[in-house]
Amino acid sequence: MPYIKKIELRGFKSFGPKTASIMLDKGFTVLTGPNGSGKTNIADAVLFGLGELGARRLRAESLAKLIFHGSPEGHVEKAKAAKVVIQFDNSDNRLPVDTSTVTVSREVYRDGQSVYRLNGRRISRSRIIDILSMAGISPTGHNVVVQGTITRMAEVSSRERRKMIS
Repeated sequence: MPYIKKIELRGFKSFGPKTASIMLDKGFTVLTGPNGSGKTNIADAVLFGLGELGARRLRAESLAKLIFHGSPEGHVEKAKAAKVVIQFDNSDNRLPVDTSTVTVSREVYRDGQSVYRLNGRRISRSRIIDILSMAGISPTGHNVVVQGTITRMAEVSSRERRKMIS
């Protein structure tokens, strides 16, 4: 199964105008760190990059609110756009793309419009969703477990839990 090798964020939420790169290894990944260090924003960035449309699921009022708003005390200007790049290892060819590394990116502008790219070429959101779904990857699936999900799963009945998983 493809796995995320690298995440790049620029102008996304608390990540300013300089590109932040996060390298990941194959297997189970857990983000840890102190409160306010950006862990949940990284998870939000992955969902955003995979095509999530619901701003509320990304903990924002609108997609435009995902764009870094600047830091007056740090003298950092607001970003013009938010961009997330997700690089997948596709060495098993589960993604129907003829490369061993597949890059999916999404950029949102202040007017709320998004641009999606697959390996640098502009592509529609629906096509990205189709390609990723062929490998079992979805912005609405359980690929990313967001804050509070484990607690909710522990609190529901076993019947409801089965529905969530199946």
